[in-house]
Amino acid sequence: MRGSIRFKLITTYVALAALSLTVVTAVVLWGLQRQYVSIYEYVVATQAKQISTVLSESADRRSISREEMETLAQPFKWRKEATIAVLDGRGRHPGRTGPPPPEVLAALSGKEGRSVRFDPDTRQERVFAAAPVRTAGGLTAVVHVSVPAVWVSRQLQRLLPWVGGALLLGLAAAWVVGARLARSLTDPVETLTRAAERLREGDLEQRVTIDTGDEIGRLGAAFQAMADRLRTTIHGLTEERNKIEAILAGMVDAVVATDRSGRLIMVNRAAEDLLGVGRDACLGRMAEAVLPVALTAMLQDAVGRERVAAQELPALARDRVVEVHCAPIKGDGEVAGAVAVLRDVSEVRRGERLRRELTANVSHELRTPLTSIKGFAETLLGGALRDEATCRRFLQIIDAEADRLVKLVDDLMDLSRLESKGAPLDLAPVDLPALIEEMVAHLRPLAGARQLVVRAGPSGMMVLGDRDRLAQVLTNLIDNAIKFTPEQGLVNIGWMERNGEVQLSVSDNGQGIPASDLPHVFERFYKADRSRSTSDGSGLGLAITRHIVEAHGGHIAVQSHEGEGTTFTVTLPRAGSGDGDRGG
Repeated sequence: MRGSIRFKLITTYVALAALSLTVVTAVVLWGLQRQYVSIYEYVVATQAKQISTVLSESADRRSISREEMETLAQPFKWRKEATIAVLDGRGRHPGRTGPPPPEVLAALSGKEGRSVRFDPDTRQERVFAAAPVRTAGGLTAVVHVSVPAVWVSRQLQRLLPWVGGALLLGLAAAWVVGARLARSLTDPVETLTRAAERLREGDLEQRVTIDTGDEIGRLGAAFQAMADRLRTTIHGLTEERNKIEAILAGMVDAVVATDRSGRLIMVNRAAEDLLGVGRDACLGRMAEAVLPVALTAMLQDAVGRERVAAQELPALARDRVVEVHCAPIKGDGEVAGAVAVLRDVSEVRRGERLRRELTANVSHELRTPLTSIKGFAETLLGGALRDEATCRRFLQIIDAEADRLVKLVDDLMDLSRLESKGAPLDLAPVDLPALIEEMVAHLRPLAGARQLVVRAGPSGMMVLGDRDRLAQVLTNLIDNAIKFTPEQGLVNIGWMERNGEVQLSVSDNGQGIPASDLPHVFERFYKADRSRSTSDGSGLGLAITRHIVEAHGGHIAVQSHEGEGTTFTVTLPRAGSGDGDRGG
């Protein structure tokens, strides 16, 4: 309360009123004192004049001495504190020394004398009056009368309770008036203060109404206009911020921003996923404590040098290739921070690498048959046409190489359609055991001395799939096993049910696949040089097989040990009731 404006106004107003009343009281008391002193001087002078008149009449009737005059004057003494003395014609009195006082000198000159002064005999302030005593012979004596001046103070002391009461009433009235005046001034200020506090806390809808026409009323109107303007501005900024946040949240590219000191001020959802950071946990922290060193360096460089930078960082986030564009954030002509836009280009670079590999692999695969075709054609044109046997053999080789080229092109087109999801599946329940028996019978002539053994599983095992595509899967796996199984070797084909799915396995006891090659066997054009050096295939069969299996909602796995053989396992969804009505 003591620190409030109202208290200060009230105390200031009361202090001014108290000072004014004190000054007025002091002046009034001083005037009353002067008036009382003047009255007492007049009374004492009148008394001295009456005594001098009585003594003059007595001296005219008979001759009397100064002592007799003093004796005659004593009955006129009205209070014991009063003194009446009769001085001789020279203003002297027995027992008194020193020059005559001023009032006596005035009386000796024939006038009435008055004075208020300190009396050394009584050691107090007194009121003196002197009057001449005249006879026929002239001035014969001086009547000298004095009373204590303390009588004036005593008269004033009787007035002090009334004066004090009036002073207290005045102060009380000043307090009441000051309180009302202070309240009329401070209530609007308090209203404005509470409104400002609510505004500071975010309450933008509150209203301030001050019904006065003075400066405070104008201040209230200005405050309300400012609050309305601020509410409109904040709503506009909030809408813009929400739009920006929605845009940033929906961006595929990651966005990270820091202030001039290097603290993170913005991280969008894509940046959280790409960099593996939490937005709520990292905002406000220093960038070097959260972000990779390379990205932090680029942001600091953008702030310090005020330049735009672009760089591709291969290992910025989880072994991904990230393209970073960094630029300074400028506000009011100064750099306020930096923003970095990060784009994951791993798939783009992988696609570029795959295209380069595809081009190289296709060129390599095409070179051998084309070289053979060209070589034999040149031989025939050089004169071998005359030898019918040689000509036939060369043409057979050219025909085989042409078939190999056609097969390669067909496989590439098939793989392209599967990877782009452009190969529709005609889904229907397929009797897997019957399909296996059919494919084994079809490929048995290719096995030669190798044994194709079908391990019979549950009969009537139905899977949901495209029969032609599943036949392609079986053909690729069985043909692959035949190629890499030595003469007198064994190829097993079997099926079983596990966890509501159907597992198809094709195993052989051939050379096996090295452990280092197992992760790559389903890649395009991949050939294990050591274990599959006898292969004349294109390296696309297993890649096509994997895409077909995954298109059916299944998956394929491989297990192999060098010198022991290889097993491919295909897992497919089992056909349920009503699946026969489904189609591609």
